[in-house]
Amino acid sequence: MGLPLVTYDAGAGTVSLQFLRGPQGFRCQAKAVAHDNEATSGIRERVVERTELLLTFSMLALRVDGDLVAWSTFMAWALGGGAFTFSPDSDLPDYYNCVSEDEEFAPELRGPGVYSAAFVWRIVPDARAPAGPGVVLRRFYGYAD
Repeated sequence: MGLPLVTYDAGAGTVSLQFLRGPQGFRCQAKAVAHDNEATSGIRERVVERTELLLTFSMLALRVDGDLVAWSTFMAWALGGGAFTFSPDSDLPDYYNCVSEDEEFAPELRGPGVYSAAFVWRIVPDARAPAGPGVVLRRFYGYAD
């Protein structure tokens, strides 16, 4: 089972951001973008625009002398709206096109030279998008089927 991998192209060619450590609290959730209308009779009408898949996780040990610079460079790209690919397991061929839902990248100090950061990414609803959260979680844990 491989660690996750992010690839992006900020204009100077494809850059790979290989996770050096596994993410903590990795989740994939389905979130409906919906509008509810409740009548005075109590009947609710719901119009669903779409269902989004969101990836959430934390990196607890980004090191100043290691991967923090690479994550900072990547997040500068992603915060500007740049799209990227995310492979839950770099040993498997699956990857998903994503965009960041984060509004800032503000690593928190955890110890001398060690920082943590939390991330929220949205899987772009295209031909590569998985059927649901279960597929992403299976890939994250190394299941290929």
